[in-house]
Amino acid sequence: MKDILESSYSLKIIGIIKIKENIYKIKTDDQLYVVKIVKDTHIEQVYEYIQTMHVHCFVDILLNKNNEVLTRYNEQYLYVMPYLDNSQGKLQDIKIKMYFETLAYLHEKTFYQIKVNQEYYEMIEKDILKVIEERCLYYEQMITHYENTMYRSPSQWLLMMNYHRIYHSLNRARDYLQKYRELCANHFQIRVCLTYRNFDYDHICLKQKALLSIEDVCIDLPIYDLFYMYQKIPDVLFDLDCCSQYYFCRITLKEEEKALLCCLMSIVPIVKFGKDEIDNIIKLSRLLYYLDSIYCFIESCH
Repeated sequence: MKDILESSYSLKIIGIIKIKENIYKIKTDDQLYVVKIVKDTHIEQVYEYIQTMHVHCFVDILLNKNNEVLTRYNEQYLYVMPYLDNSQGKLQDIKIKMYFETLAYLHEKTFYQIKVNQEYYEMIEKDILKVIEERCLYYEQMITHYENTMYRSPSQWLLMMNYHRIYHSLNRARDYLQKYRELCANHFQIRVCLTYRNFDYDHICLKQKALLSIEDVCIDLPIYDLFYMYQKIPDVLFDLDCCSQYYFCRITLKEEEKALLCCLMSIVPIVKFGKDEIDNIIKLSRLLYYLDSIYCFIESCH
């Protein structure tokens, strides 16, 4: 790696330290850098989007001597970024605030319309409805099994007592999906933008106000960034409806976007029970926690 970096980037490398799998920190005479190894060339397209749309919320990428983002390395590719000091401690509340503000900037800066046909909406409806039906069947079978069990565990009792909430949430997902289709009945365009879709506290550098990873950036509907937040950080679910206001004070979702987001949020995640009863109760408690939090979020969307 050292020879490739020195020849491709004209860097005089003093040392290389492995941080994580496929991530390295390198020290030169005057600066620190981060090297990431990736399997494909997707990041080239991402970089082109970022440059073309003049977006300034990501860490810079150091181009090689050929003015390219990626450099071939052991049947894979590597790219180089300046090292940004991200040692501000936890500061989770501040990082989430900055993340929502950054999402708002990223989406607003890169919004554009693309043409679609009604088959596009039909495909979305079919795919989502399939997931809803699968979740309904999964929990119905669990409840039927537990109803026929003579001695139920605490987690089984807890699920049975709260099954009505799961049932209600999945029905609500159906209702929002129907509303989404009605709203889109005569639409032939959708609004897309650059989406980050890779929330991680370690990716947020407060000092430079930059996001430190771009591998998962892609063009998609803006609501997916909000949806994935709820999937990634269960420790602050109840606060997300408040934190998300940093996004909504700048971005107004269209009615069909709200309907689709509320539909996706209402699809209950699958909980798989194991032999550890304490772990089962924790999993189910998190599920109930999720149901409470998305209810608050959906209410805040209206």
